[in-house]
Amino acid sequence: MARLDPLAPDPGLNLPRFGHAPALWLALPLLLGCALDQGWRPEAGAMLLGGAFALVVGAWAVERTPLALTALALAALLLGAAWHQARTPPPGPAELRRPFVELSVRIERAQERRDGEGWTGLGWVTDRDDRLFRRRLALSVRGPTPADGAELKISGHLANLPAAPVGYDAWVRSQGASLRLNGGRILGELAPASRFSRWCQERRRLLEAWLRELPWADPDGGALLAATMLGRTALLPTEAKEAFGATGTLHLFAISGLHIAGMAAALLWTARRLRLPDIPAGLAVLAALWLYVQVTGASPSSVRAWIMTAFVWAGRAGERETSGLQSLALACAATLLLDPGAVGDAGFQLSYAAVLAILAAGAPAGELAAAPTIAQRLTPPEAVGFARRWRWRARRFLRAGLCISCAATIAGAPLTLAHFGQASLGGLVVNLALVPLAEVPLVLGMASTAGSVWPASLPLARWLNGGAALALDGMTALAELAARVPWPDLASERMPTATGASGALLLAACFLAQAESRSVARLLGVPAGLLLVWFALA
Repeated sequence: MARLDPLAPDPGLNLPRFGHAPALWLALPLLLGCALDQGWRPEAGAMLLGGAFALVVGAWAVERTPLALTALALAALLLGAAWHQARTPPPGPAELRRPFVELSVRIERAQERRDGEGWTGLGWVTDRDDRLFRRRLALSVRGPTPADGAELKISGHLANLPAAPVGYDAWVRSQGASLRLNGGRILGELAPASRFSRWCQERRRLLEAWLRELPWADPDGGALLAATMLGRTALLPTEAKEAFGATGTLHLFAISGLHIAGMAAALLWTARRLRLPDIPAGLAVLAALWLYVQVTGASPSSVRAWIMTAFVWAGRAGERETSGLQSLALACAATLLLDPGAVGDAGFQLSYAAVLAILAAGAPAGELAAAPTIAQRLTPPEAVGFARRWRWRARRFLRAGLCISCAATIAGAPLTLAHFGQASLGGLVVNLALVPLAEVPLVLGMASTAGSVWPASLPLARWLNGGAALALDGMTALAELAARVPWPDLASERMPTATGASGALLLAACFLAQAESRSVARLLGVPAGLLLVWFALA
């Protein structure tokens, strides 16, 4: 019998992978169906008829698993396309007969300008007798900021977005808007927002004021912390926003898994220490996190993170482990069923692409790179000296962080190029330094936010906010320094959405196909090579 070399790479290393993910048979066809309708807009009646026929075939062939799954997947694709068409306006520019209009608009998202001279946001036209009915548009309006969900009569100058938008227009286009209304004035309120929406708006304002409280005068530090905890990049100082954007690290200020998972872990740990019942405590934590998601604006990344957290907790509560891919697929399907128009949202696309790449390649490659030998994986930390133990931990952290950053950057590159025309490769290195530092203001901000329910804790909250602000100032300084480095970037003119989507689908298929690989070079190198080939051909 051959002798086992403890320093040799483990060819049979059993790393945790995706596991069983039947929800993919629903999520992927639903995603493709929504994307199909957004790009092509086929006849709704034909799609409904085809979807119904596919359902009948799937039910008839229930004993024949491959045929049944194929038929049900086709039904999900066709019905998903029909559902998207029923809930979203037609794509493309609108025929504008007059520049100055009066429209009834349902507010989807509104936020106050930094200068306090009005607000900007997104909404959709509710005038049924108008050719612009259900069109989504960007708003720039004077007056007080309304709550999300209010229906207003607004006048202003209406224009189509440019064919090749840049900057703010590019972001607006990525949210599914095709029109822009400038110089708006509120003529009246047709329907008020719900009480819950008004409560969320008021709570958001109170939290922003709470997070800006510091032991010393530092408006920029308070703005950075408020932006971190509320996911509002509009609050960032101009210099900081440009630095984080140039280095590809602006995602640190988006409410995502970093916030939701961290809060869930902290709250569940506290509940266990207080010896609270597991299921009631878990439900209370999920309810509190859902309120946080709604208060911060319910961005696609935060909704995805909450749904994944809920599925993971439900699996553990039912003593059934839920794989990462299964949770991601269920989150994707639930999001599209609630809002099929999210398929065109840049935040939705980038969030799911990054998480898929991390689950399929980043995390396993990080484990392989951090501990490539049997000895390193089987030796307990207590069995080695202090210095060696911390050396191992530092190496594990750096290698795993770099692998995860690489996977997320590779997966998001085609979509970033399609939406914004540039993808920063410097983010690979900068993220490695900034992501760990982001944990400090996040933890301190969580503690301060939790204390906001008890106003008497404001003196302590000021010092927590101050510590978080200092960490954010350090992160800003690093980002500004990194922004001056001439990093190699992928750059192009804003490519067609279909081209970016094709690149994203190719990379997703590549990540899924080789998810079981036990080689760092294959897990990350093959998708990176595919990305370069795609970029050269695109």
